[in-house]
Amino acid sequence: MSEQLQGKIGHDDTEQVPQEDPSAPLISRLGSTLSDSASTYSNMLSAGLPTITLNGSTTPSDSDGIVSNGLLDLYSDPIHTRFFGPSSGFALLKKANDLKSEVMSEQNIPLHALFQRPEYWLQVQPWERASRDQQIPKYNFPDTSLMLSLVSLYLVSVNIFFPIIHAPTFQRSIAEGVHFRDQRFGATVLLVCAIGSRYSADPRVLHVPDSELSSGHQWFAQVRTLRQSLLEVPSLYELQQCCLSILYLIGTPEPSQSWILVVLGIRFSCELGLHRRKPDGHKWTSEEEQAKRVVLVTLDKLTASFLGRPPAIHDEDIDADLPIQCDDEYWENTNQSLAFKQPAGKPSVITAFVSYLRLCDILDFALRTLYSTKKSQLLLGLVGQDWRERVVYDLDSSLNEWISSLPPHLRTESGRKREGVFAMQSAFLYTAYYHLQIYVHRPFLSRPSSRALPSLSVCMTAARSCARVLDCQQDGSVASLPHTQYAAFAAGVVLLFNLWASKRAGTEIDQHKEIQNIWILLGVLEGQEAKSASAGRFWDMLMELKRGYDHPTAQTSTYEVQEMSFLDDTHQGPPIGKKTSSIEKTEHREHLTTNGFGHGMDVWSVAPPGFTYDEWVSYIENMNGMGKGFEQEKAVLS
Repeated sequence: MSEQLQGKIGHDDTEQVPQEDPSAPLISRLGSTLSDSASTYSNMLSAGLPTITLNGSTTPSDSDGIVSNGLLDLYSDPIHTRFFGPSSGFALLKKANDLKSEVMSEQNIPLHALFQRPEYWLQVQPWERASRDQQIPKYNFPDTSLMLSLVSLYLVSVNIFFPIIHAPTFQRSIAEGVHFRDQRFGATVLLVCAIGSRYSADPRVLHVPDSELSSGHQWFAQVRTLRQSLLEVPSLYELQQCCLSILYLIGTPEPSQSWILVVLGIRFSCELGLHRRKPDGHKWTSEEEQAKRVVLVTLDKLTASFLGRPPAIHDEDIDADLPIQCDDEYWENTNQSLAFKQPAGKPSVITAFVSYLRLCDILDFALRTLYSTKKSQLLLGLVGQDWRERVVYDLDSSLNEWISSLPPHLRTESGRKREGVFAMQSAFLYTAYYHLQIYVHRPFLSRPSSRALPSLSVCMTAARSCARVLDCQQDGSVASLPHTQYAAFAAGVVLLFNLWASKRAGTEIDQHKEIQNIWILLGVLEGQEAKSASAGRFWDMLMELKRGYDHPTAQTSTYEVQEMSFLDDTHQGPPIGKKTSSIEKTEHREHLTTNGFGHGMDVWSVAPPGFTYDEWVSYIENMNGMGKGFEQEKAVLS
């Protein structure tokens, strides 16, 4: 069994994907290809948004399953621009038509001219077109100066991690006023402005005065996240809108709704066949490359893992190509031989995204094994008493290979704090890496097993390291990302889990060190809660879990970020402390928790995965019962 699992994780795929290291383990190449599942990028300079057919064959063996010519021509545009795989009825129809053509010594018989009845083949019926035209929205955009500022903030704060937008084309289209005449591009601009508003201090971004949580809502609310008409072929704009809406929704009081949009976006991607590979030797265009950079795979794995729900698509259903590691400004060149050529010796900003996609592969495998149903485990051959231990061993090996494969510009430099885009990308990747370590080993924390203590040690080390990474980047845009906030929450829960477990067992631990790290994580969440409801909820849940624990009184109420390497596990962290605002805030929040966890706030839309309501309440009550005189005890806040 171990060899079988290792084969799934650690051996080469039989079909090599361009732009990838042939020696890379299969698990590092499975899930990332879903990020390539995006719609074709159209010409923004035109008023319309034509859809490019991307349903070509990927391999000779698949050619009989891709319906793209011949009898397909009998279909009008809304069908033949969509993708149909080998299992579809249209694939069988194509085989029959090929046989007929061979027998009749003809090719591509124009059957559509013989039997295509207009009433059944019109793309949109007249009454449907009238209804659709009535639904064209009238958008209210920010003032030009504010719009350009918000777009710039989005590009430097979010797009460096998730390259949804091709900056030169996007900015050029705004300058030419495309958003005024193409409502699909206009909706994309509004969502970019909505997200960018969370990084702006301009009071005009507030939908409700004096409420930073309302930042950008006036622009987000104008965009229909679910299309009114299902008759049109999906476009790249629509897929971009799914991704942008998800990123915005995760910071609202209803973050779980983003999971629905992930599913919708992935279905649209598959409808266009963008989950399939291009033929070998294909010459990529800027439109096609932009289509590969919609980040649905990362959002799918993020929401699935955190909410404890299955992903929208399995990695074995995808064989699309990874993004080309070339920065936006080098996509186009009058000399075609220089197009998509990153200058030698210059690291690409896209490399971090590609590395993150590979990390998502490992997360996907963990979802399919450690967190799957018993039925799924049986189908995968995961049986026996120690299959979990073997899976974790292979996952650990893959994680070690991943961290070792990071290029130099994405590694930390020991002994000093780094700045700039690559430093933020590095912090993001290391945070995700430590979060995944916790995710892999978490099932053993409460399971009688020989792995319980080793897994606790791994989780604790990862949680401390995560705190140190985020401590170095609290002032950057890394902490604003939902991925980072989830990691901070998970790390905080692990540290508090260890504190309570040690208290129950009477084990001596370095409480001073652990409380330091917990305050760092709370500080990260506090720094984002003004504009992110999820961050505020995470802060509340961690404070409730912490409440009642006797810990040393803080030495100071503030601390300064120290220069450090967040790979140095011997580092003890900065002096205990937290911004004074946290102490003041906690005093008036005490009433939220004096009557028990969960009263007065709907925390379960962001509840930890794997916990039912009763299980979590029981856990908190057990933790509360460990403190002496808990009802009379006030938490000593530092």
